[in-house]
Amino acid sequence: MATDQRRVFVSEIASLARKHKGSGRAEAITKTGHTVLLTDMRGEDVGAITITDPDGHEVRRADGWKVGKTAEVAEFLWDVLEEDKARAAERERLAGLKSVNITSADATGRVPGKESTRYHLTPEQLVQLLTLAAQLASANTAG
Repeated sequence: MATDQRRVFVSEIASLARKHKGSGRAEAITKTGHTVLLTDMRGEDVGAITITDPDGHEVRRADGWKVGKTAEVAEFLWDVLEEDKARAAERERLAGLKSVNITSADATGRVPGKESTRYHLTPEQLVQLLTLAAQLASANTAG
């Protein structure tokens, strides 16, 4: 489905650029609900594209290319929009979690490779981890 949406998005923007080539400016709302504004269109050149999401937030902009390359630019912009959505979903998934780096150490406290691993823990998991770390530190000093 996302591939179909991408293809339609790209086709609409490329068509808009070809249709309004040399007209200075063109604006349209895509089937995905994005508002596309092409500006500074002179001859075979497109000066800029601004894409606004259905909520009215400007989400992406690109500057300067030939009308014939509009599909490539639109494909790139679609991919960037999808990456932005994925990052937003990941941020939402991680909301409320605590990010910690844990570096492995041997019993003497030396860090063999200094490789840290990042974990995202709930506050309860973080408390459990800190308690366990305190218990291990206490056992190491006692032993």
